[in-house]
Amino acid sequence: MDKRIAVVGLGQMGGRIARRLLQQGHPIGVFDVNRELADTFAALGATPYDTLSGLAAGHDVVLTVLPNDEVVKRVVLGEDGLASGMAPGSLLIDLTSSVPAVTREIAGILARRGVRMLDAPVSGGVQKAGQGALTIMVGGEAAVLEDAREVLQEIGTQIFYVGGIGAGHTAKAVNNLITATTLAITSEAMALGVKMGVNAQALLDVINAGSGRSAASETKFPQQILSRKFAPGFSVALMCKDVGIALDMARDVDAPAQISTAVHALWKRGVQQGRGDMDHSAIALVIEDMAGVQISAAS
Repeated sequence: MDKRIAVVGLGQMGGRIARRLLQQGHPIGVFDVNRELADTFAALGATPYDTLSGLAAGHDVVLTVLPNDEVVKRVVLGEDGLASGMAPGSLLIDLTSSVPAVTREIAGILARRGVRMLDAPVSGGVQKAGQGALTIMVGGEAAVLEDAREVLQEIGTQIFYVGGIGAGHTAKAVNNLITATTLAITSEAMALGVKMGVNAQALLDVINAGSGRSAASETKFPQQILSRKFAPGFSVALMCKDVGIALDMARDVDAPAQISTAVHALWKRGVQQGRGDMDHSAIALVIEDMAGVQISAAS
């Protein structure tokens, strides 16, 4: 590949994406507000930068993996931000779970400078990020995606083109709304069954053999909840943020959101209880507190 690639944001997902690119032999540039974190990647072969504009000026493709739309906007359009260094023809790929309207705003400003943009949020979690096996949903011009495909194929095995700029972030918000809802209702149902005296493992086996099965019951419950591991990954706070994005989208286009509203309230409760930094499987702990039971292999 002849494209020079940079990664901005080296957290749970961004760090694994950066490591994956390095493992594939790409001498990437990196930036993170935590300079010590950026410096750890120097030992792996990356080049850390002190400024966003400096990083942008030296690379053809910049991947942003950031907490939310406000940070993306500041990183791209703020003083000495990426936009001030990106050359005409270069490409910004935003992997953040962000707000479609903000994405379209940023893309419009970049386009006037000759800079291209794709919104390409990912699904699959930290394990698949490390394996280069993410699912990527892409919004933007189809021709730009084709130019960027070789980069995205280094980090993902399934790449879906879903429409114009902002469509990727729309798809991600909708997907995470379903994920958040399924995990929440499965937790409620499991808590109910346990409170009625049914063994949690036996109940989960029945659900996974029946029509109630889902990624929540088949993966999150055995790996995280029944095991009581709650290993850090995609956090409660980030899931709450994404459900909020979906809820705002529904309000903007006057779509029904009765279930979404209730789900968002539950995830906000998890954040308010101080569980925001925990893996999103910890929503089960919120429900356990409310039910007065524990959903574990022993219960």
